[in-house]
Amino acid sequence: MPTTLHLRFALLLLLYLGNRLAATATHIIGGDIAYSYISGSASRYHIVARLYGRDPASGVPDQTTLALIFTRNGCSTTTAGSFSVLATRSQLAIRNLGCLGNGTYRVSTFETDVTLLPDRWTITTTGENRASIVNLTNPTTQSYNISAYLDNSSGLTNSSPFFTSFTLPYVCGSQPYRYSFSTFEADGDSLVYRAVPSMAAPTSGSTVCGAPMQYATYTGDQFQDPINGQTASYPAGQFTPTLPILSFRAINGVAVPQYELNARNGDLLTTPVMRVGLYAVVVRVDEYRRLNGIWTQIGSVMRDVVYSVFNAGGNRNPTFTSLTVTGAPTAQPVDQLIPVQAGQTVSLTFTATDPDAGQTVQISSDVATMLPGASFQMQGTNQGVLTWQVPTMLPSGRYNATATVSDSNCPIGGSEVRTITFIVAGQALSTHTSQKNTLSAYPMPFHDQVQFKLLIAAVQTVIVTDGLGRLVDTITSRPDGTVHWLPAADVATGTYFAQPTIGGYICRLLRQ
Repeated sequence: MPTTLHLRFALLLLLYLGNRLAATATHIIGGDIAYSYISGSASRYHIVARLYGRDPASGVPDQTTLALIFTRNGCSTTTAGSFSVLATRSQLAIRNLGCLGNGTYRVSTFETDVTLLPDRWTITTTGENRASIVNLTNPTTQSYNISAYLDNSSGLTNSSPFFTSFTLPYVCGSQPYRYSFSTFEADGDSLVYRAVPSMAAPTSGSTVCGAPMQYATYTGDQFQDPINGQTASYPAGQFTPTLPILSFRAINGVAVPQYELNARNGDLLTTPVMRVGLYAVVVRVDEYRRLNGIWTQIGSVMRDVVYSVFNAGGNRNPTFTSLTVTGAPTAQPVDQLIPVQAGQTVSLTFTATDPDAGQTVQISSDVATMLPGASFQMQGTNQGVLTWQVPTMLPSGRYNATATVSDSNCPIGGSEVRTITFIVAGQALSTHTSQKNTLSAYPMPFHDQVQFKLLIAAVQTVIVTDGLGRLVDTITSRPDGTVHWLPAADVATGTYFAQPTIGGYICRLLRQ
């Protein structure tokens, strides 16, 4: 890194870290970082960081920028090529915590574009003291530390998983509760969900990697299982990353810890006992891709949020009962896999109920923000419809979405967040090459640029994919249907396929 840039980075970092002690506490209750490769660029990535903050009425100052630190090959900020940027807030959403009128929280979205040359990158943000959290030792005197990881040292391009729900867990104590840490991963890579500890910000200005926060202890008590009615006692102990909340089932009169995180899709099932408060819960999603025949970790993202456990006064959580897939003769369980084809449009109708008489339910989903081509609409008093136009060139693999149902009990309402998993079958390579409507391009083969003309004279969006169906670039045709593609310098030699998003025909491109 040139001396002037290094000094600029060092001064910014020292200013940022040094002012933390004098800053007003942020009382952050969660956050996550994700990144996506900018198609056709030379190692450019779009970074999205989200912070979940306390009620705006609490007097916590508004935050319009966020410092992001990028380190190469580890945690040291002094490694050549490491740098920091200030991401600008692009969106501020105020969301209800529980039912309307029972408090709100802020979802602040910060975005920026950066160049990440092939290497092993750690992306980090850290900030002033956390909110008061039951399961951590002295959380209000420690700072949060949230990170993501990208290994593009082999020259690959990669977009990280993106969490699919912005709903924070708002839990009725002594009730079974489902939540989802599921993500949408556009490249079709393999994902593994793991419970990990909350991280405290580093104490040294030369490193961004903090240390696991110390978990608090808890006293023993007695509880009644809400499902089978049995009573059991749990002994005193210490919270852990794999049991960050007091959640037990009574099996034959014995308290059995319950923290069931599905390693495949991020679904989380708990039955919290009545210990009111905020509990930090952290999940990391590790991303793997087969490189040279070996499964290799190429990235990871983490989400650190709080479970808000309340005394609901006997209110019980609503639940999804079934979903019906377009064209299917009967309904199916919500957690049953849904097979779809790339390019297909599928609609899911969810049905939910509440066990408490006189209460209504509301179904919602963040899919329109997270899944390309997806939308959601409430239908009637207890149904919702999720529609997904599966992208034509989406690689084969598993893709997740979430849906939330909330009841009308106030001031403390119940909810459930469920994971929906699609199995997408992408178009095979042989399908591409055997289509009758195949366009000709020139020059062929090409090196710097190539040109072809669509059958329809109109401005259309054209996507370019590689032989595995992975998105390489998105371009727009001219009004007469002519398409010019100038691939970026880091697009390797090989065979590519260009196709308008409306489908129907394809163009085979060979770069030398």
